[in-house]
Amino acid sequence: MDPAFFAGLRTEVGGPAGGATLSGSVISAAACGGPWSPALQHGGPPSALLIRLAEQLAGAAAGRTDLVAVRIAAEFLAPVPVAPLAVSARVLRLARSAALVAAELAADGRPCLQARVWLLTEQAGQHDGAVPVEPAVPGPDECPDFGMDGFPYADHLEWRVVSGEVRRPGPASVWVRPRVPLLAGEPMSTLQRLALIADSASGISSLLDWDDWSFANVDLDIHLMRQSSEDWVLMQASSALGAGVAMARSTLSDRAGLLGAGLQTLLVRSRRD
Repeated sequence: MDPAFFAGLRTEVGGPAGGATLSGSVISAAACGGPWSPALQHGGPPSALLIRLAEQLAGAAAGRTDLVAVRIAAEFLAPVPVAPLAVSARVLRLARSAALVAAELAADGRPCLQARVWLLTEQAGQHDGAVPVEPAVPGPDECPDFGMDGFPYADHLEWRVVSGEVRRPGPASVWVRPRVPLLAGEPMSTLQRLALIADSASGISSLLDWDDWSFANVDLDIHLMRQSSEDWVLMQASSALGAGVAMARSTLSDRAGLLGAGLQTLLVRSRRD
């Protein structure tokens, strides 16, 4: 098992605060390999990495540590290879209580993943209560373990099934936590962790047979409403089919209650064509 999803991250930050930029490189570990090919990344790790870059740049530009990533809107322009990648980011807006950062991954000079990340300031003393999960579900220690065997990304996460049949069509709910960090020696922020996991919503709630159909997502949108120090994330996912297009939704929680939600647009194609 790889020690982390990525290694050798090198970055340099420059420019004025309001237009600060970041550039550098990173090495993708085999752990990033997705379900369609071990040479192509699952969408979770690279999306989480863009959040990591946005957090670094926003903090450096603002000169503060209280900016928290709360939303990512990611667009997959091309498959992300398991390979060395160029990373970049720039501040689009920097204000007293918010920052918007655009971040990108590129392979061999070709952009393959872009995202916009909103960061907001935490407000001490404000309401921070969690909305309970309804209906209540058993915790991860009470749920059976199951393996999403067959591709590297899935093997680097721990899975506990709450409801549904993950390998059969239909909605499903699972507890998930990473077995390894995004980058060695670094804890993941809440939105990083959700992005790493929520890109699997379409997989656990598929309405189609994996052997006959591909349903790769072209985007990933996650909204976060509060922070969590827990590793475990409860993902309650469902999918809906259209004409060659599908949509996957996920509700994301920890043991205290609701954390946020995710949405994916899927390109559905027959694997027999």
